[in-house]
Amino acid sequence: MAPVGGSRPVKCGRRTVDEPQVNPPVVVAMEEDADEVRLACLDQVSRSARRSAPAIPFMTASLLVIFGRAVPLGRMVAWAVTVTVASAVWAAVATVYLRRRQQNRPIGPFVIGPVSVAVAGLAWSSLPLFAHIPASHSDLRDVYLLYLTAISAGNAVGAAARRDYFFAFQVAVLVPAEVGCLTAPDRTTRLIGIAIPLYFIVMSVLHEEVHSVVMSELRLRSRMHEANRELRALNTQLGEIALRDDLTGAANRVAFVDALAQVVTGLRRGDAGVGIVFLDLDRFKVVNDSLGHQSGDELLVQSADRIRGVLRDGDVLARLGGDEFTVLLRDLRHASEAVDAAYRIHRTFDAPFTLLGRPVPVTASIGVTFSGSGLVTPADLLRQADEAQYEAKERGRNRVEVFSPALHPSTHRRLDQEDELRRGLSAGEIVAHFQPQIDLTTGRVVGAEALARWNHPTRGVLSAAEFVPLAEQSDLILEVDTAIRASAIDARLALTSAGCGPDFRIWCNISAYQLTTADPIADLLGRLESVGCDPSGIGIELTETAVMAHLEIAARQIERVRGLSVRVALDDFGTGHSSLTLLRTMSVDELKIDRTFVTGMVTDGRDLAIVRAMCTLGNDVGLVLVAEGVETLTQAAWLSRLGCDRAQGYLWSPAVPLGEFLGLMHSAFPTGAGMDVGVQRIALGS
Repeated sequence: MAPVGGSRPVKCGRRTVDEPQVNPPVVVAMEEDADEVRLACLDQVSRSARRSAPAIPFMTASLLVIFGRAVPLGRMVAWAVTVTVASAVWAAVATVYLRRRQQNRPIGPFVIGPVSVAVAGLAWSSLPLFAHIPASHSDLRDVYLLYLTAISAGNAVGAAARRDYFFAFQVAVLVPAEVGCLTAPDRTTRLIGIAIPLYFIVMSVLHEEVHSVVMSELRLRSRMHEANRELRALNTQLGEIALRDDLTGAANRVAFVDALAQVVTGLRRGDAGVGIVFLDLDRFKVVNDSLGHQSGDELLVQSADRIRGVLRDGDVLARLGGDEFTVLLRDLRHASEAVDAAYRIHRTFDAPFTLLGRPVPVTASIGVTFSGSGLVTPADLLRQADEAQYEAKERGRNRVEVFSPALHPSTHRRLDQEDELRRGLSAGEIVAHFQPQIDLTTGRVVGAEALARWNHPTRGVLSAAEFVPLAEQSDLILEVDTAIRASAIDARLALTSAGCGPDFRIWCNISAYQLTTADPIADLLGRLESVGCDPSGIGIELTETAVMAHLEIAARQIERVRGLSVRVALDDFGTGHSSLTLLRTMSVDELKIDRTFVTGMVTDGRDLAIVRAMCTLGNDVGLVLVAEGVETLTQAAWLSRLGCDRAQGYLWSPAVPLGEFLGLMHSAFPTGAGMDVGVQRIALGS
């Protein structure tokens, strides 16, 4: 499957598990390897022949000059032409072979190669047939033999990759030369003839040595080429996986945005229009919370399958996160085609879903938009479809709404709020306030949780509940989280400068959305390194529901940060469906008892029993217990008696700005004695 948004449209299918590939038999692998190496050897020999061909005319010309008038010039020229033509034929054969290789045309045994090499060797040794060197010029015969041995040595190296080429040339050159030397009239030449077989043996040994080295290199190169090919294939496969939603097999946000950008670029070239369908499951949270996360995941998978079943080839289905799906509709001629597609998708939710063996009715709110020009940006198109879907929610759910500039006033208000939040992020108005954590045994401040606040210029300080839902709906939550992490790290540096010791931790929250759409851990560690903040002074809190929804991702992230001394807390413990399973499978340092249990523990025996069980369980497995939402001394006293280690809440302090928090830390040291380990004693009362 090609990556979504590539050069060809891809309809994402439900995720499948790749079957393991069976390795081919060893004999077949060796045959393929031998054929590849054989062609590589031919490549090397052919390139060597083509490179050495231009030197042939110069060598024959130098012999013409050396022989001078001792041998008739015409016969010497005829010999030189013969050598040049034969060598040119071999170079031409090598060129034809290399061209066929470049064109990926099949290469057979290629017998013509060794034959042409032998012809070139015979041409070099044919001088005695053209011109008889006088007996008085034995020195000329010696010079000629010297040239032959030089050509022979060059071949021993140039043909090192192929034995047949080497022996074809050596026999063609040295055998005629041997016969000529042994029949020469002078004693010196005959003695040289006796040395030629020794020379041939030496050249053969040299060839074998070089041949073994070359073959080893070519085999290694072949293996490396195959390994690189497999690596590229694996990288392609990993790239495809990175563009898919693991649960449903649909495209993910990155792939969808990339595909949409390419389609919009096509619109600017005058292609057909594009439509976007934005879908959100109605009351998905009710199903997820009542039937469990596994049923929620199954609902998402079945929904994706139903949507996929009514799409055309080339349409792109994507899951943006949670229960939100989008569909990219390519090559539309009219807006009505996009609306028809939206209603087809809507009708797939008429039948109930089967979850845990029983029918469960689930509906969907759908928004759709269309553009036939390239004047709109991909972000605008996605926002238009989102706004239409939001309008469908506002008008009672389970319906299809088409985007129109004349939106419902509430939608306009939402757009204004998004713009205002975006401006607030740019202006640095989103900051962290810090709520202290108290050691219930010593009464000391041992940490603080960083909570998001908006210093609104007209509405004052807004709590997270007033703007975080808007940030999550408008995809600004990542920027909000980034701002809070930066503010928390700045606070930790300020506390260090104020004398706070390494045991004091600032805790940051990591949401499920962050885990799936970004890499908050990498951002956190990168910021810590860039400002020189000790990682041991920072902790992260993961909600139980976020961990359960993305167990594998959370496990990897937890293992990663705990190895760098960053402590991890499991927030809202006890509110999910698999709390005990999490304790068995996840390595965390602290458990945070949800405020709902703390609030009712004094008046409701069941809540008290639950808190007691949590404390006993946490102590038995060696985890630090932190209670949230403590507002009365009675609650604090009960928690202390039950073995809860730490607590936070309005009993001691709400979340306050950094300056006020630093003042709170110093209030116990009016003499300026400093903070021994960054903790402050705060009385619990009697």
